[in-house]
Amino acid sequence: IEGGIAARATFDTAGPHMIVGKCASGLASAITVRIDSMHLPEIVGTIAGDDTIMIAVKTADAQTAAIGRLMEIFG
Repeated sequence: IEGGIAARATFDTAGPHMIVGKCASGLASAITVRIDSMHLPEIVGTIAGDDTIMIAVKTADAQTAAIGRLMEIFG
């Protein structure tokens, strides 16, 4: 992720205020750090596991916008 290394991830909705991301084992923390550094106004916070990312968003509209932005970068 840093230094131009790309990481692929998929993102899906989980209710109107949550996004779940899936990635390769061991990359969730690095991807979450990258997401947090983007300072997207739609995103309230993130939590990383090993291969799963939980992303809280403000509204259903924010969820749609955030998934679009995340897929542009990680999709």
